[in-house]
Amino acid sequence: MRDLASRLRAIVQTERARSHRSVLADLPGAEHLGDPGGPRNNDAAAVASRSPVLAELLGGTWHESSHDGRGTLAGSPSACLVIDRTWDPWRSHGRRRIHECAIGQAAPVGLFDRRIAAVPDWASRLVFFDIETTGLTGGAGTIAFLAGCGWFGDEGFTVRQFLLTGPSGERALLDLLEEVFDAASVLVTFNGRTFDVPTMEMRWAFHRRAPPTDDLPHFDMLPVARRLWGFRPSSVGAGARVEGASCSLAALERSVLQFHRESDVPGFEIPARYFHFLRTGDAGVIDGVLEHNRHDLVSLAVLTAHALSLAEAGPDACRESIELIGLGRCYDRAGDPVRAEQAFVLAASDEDPAIRGSARAYLAESQRRSGRIDDAARTWQWMLDDGAAARRDLARHERRAAEALAIYLEHRAKDPAAARRYAESLQAAVASGPARRRDEVAHRIARLDRKIARANDKGGLAAAPLLDE
Repeated sequence: MRDLASRLRAIVQTERARSHRSVLADLPGAEHLGDPGGPRNNDAAAVASRSPVLAELLGGTWHESSHDGRGTLAGSPSACLVIDRTWDPWRSHGRRRIHECAIGQAAPVGLFDRRIAAVPDWASRLVFFDIETTGLTGGAGTIAFLAGCGWFGDEGFTVRQFLLTGPSGERALLDLLEEVFDAASVLVTFNGRTFDVPTMEMRWAFHRRAPPTDDLPHFDMLPVARRLWGFRPSSVGAGARVEGASCSLAALERSVLQFHRESDVPGFEIPARYFHFLRTGDAGVIDGVLEHNRHDLVSLAVLTAHALSLAEAGPDACRESIELIGLGRCYDRAGDPVRAEQAFVLAASDEDPAIRGSARAYLAESQRRSGRIDDAARTWQWMLDDGAAARRDLARHERRAAEALAIYLEHRAKDPAAARRYAESLQAAVASGPARRRDEVAHRIARLDRKIARANDKGGLAAAPLLDE
């Protein structure tokens, strides 16, 4: 069996060397393919990693590490390719120019993350970070073959990328990435808290090294993006609801930044392109991946700057009602009900009934949490007077308003007759819903009927004028 396995292995290696020889014939060192005295790893990646041709084609330079993962000198150096690109300050990325996106210490980052606001000089060296990997499943077998970092400077926005042309170069990549992280004040990612950073920490652990991210403040833009832009109206008209929208970076590029990529490499193709690059050394297939990663970093930086500028300028800077609602939610979450209500009121006059109703629902909840129950009741009434009370197919926030008004009128305004009208509209809305909700509404109506009967026995009900003021 060992003889058969050896013969099969030799056949596979011969075919692999033959295919690589035709592709890499013009690369320095290619003449040693299959030669026992040639390079130690006679595959495409090993040859390419020693090639100035590849560095020239991709516009990068080679950087080596003379230490292994335990800090001792290795038998042969590992190398990765470092590629720098700079976006001119006056260059546009969608509707914003690069020089408009530089983030200063006065930016109100505390609206989105109070921990970052507590970091001294948090804006002194923001490093935007994104990786491309051999897969999305995670674990020790997933390698980040491309790590991109970006930062603002006097020259504009600089993107520095570290590319592995073979597994042996990972030590060099980690060395160089550690230098960048050590100089950073805050790391900014998009979903990096659950993917990018844990993936890299796994690689540092694999090489028995402490990750430099342990004490590095981390600002993840994905939760912020979900609060600001994470919903869109699904339909217009009766029963329309506001539902979650895509918050992928590519979707936000188009909807928020109004930036559209041309000839971009789809994310699902990236691992296959990298493996093809390792087999063939073809710089053309990896160049598109590098450009994809650069655009991700620039979009992340511009999106972060845009979110902070909205927080600083306030509701008047918003261009659309859904952005007003998102900003109002952020203000409400941060304990600023005045600016939150300002945003919700502006959005409450939108032409789309789904957006209009959602804004009024958030406004009422903000007023209720602030202890202004009477104002919240007027807002709920405002919402239902928009034609919702006459419909059976109430939207979720309209059902919440009807229930809140029924509770308010019964217990605070002491008007069980008016409360019963809203309970009836709620009963029609939940007729096809869960049995528990139907029983709750039926129980409320029965209780209100008893109160109405007792009041009539005492000489009639006095109408509560509060909601008509």
